[in-house]
Amino acid sequence: MESQLVEWCDSIKYLGVYLVSSSVIKFDISPVKHCFYAACNSIFSHSFGVDEIALLTLQVSYSLSILMYASPALILTCRQTEALNACWNGVFRKIFGYSRFESVKEVIHGRVD
Repeated sequence: MESQLVEWCDSIKYLGVYLVSSSVIKFDISPVKHCFYAACNSIFSHSFGVDEIALLTLQVSYSLSILMYASPALILTCRQTEALNACWNGVFRKIFGYSRFESVKEVIHGRVD
């Protein structure tokens, strides 16, 4: 019988989710953020002159689904949750012309005058 070597890796992708090798369950959100930004940039690069609400609808339909994929089933740290939230807030900042340091909470919740 021939012995087989087991390959060791730092993370694996399973159903679109990256699990990190550790003694506890950990997830890597870096690939998710990368795909999210790629989708956002693709929409932004092809949407010159598009209405803000239409642009936001496109981002919600295509980019947000990438960011939120499997998130209810994942155990994320507070830092990871904040990082994903910052990604989505960046979309609102870009669409509505906010600076990086301005809060978009009112825009997200629909309370802008």
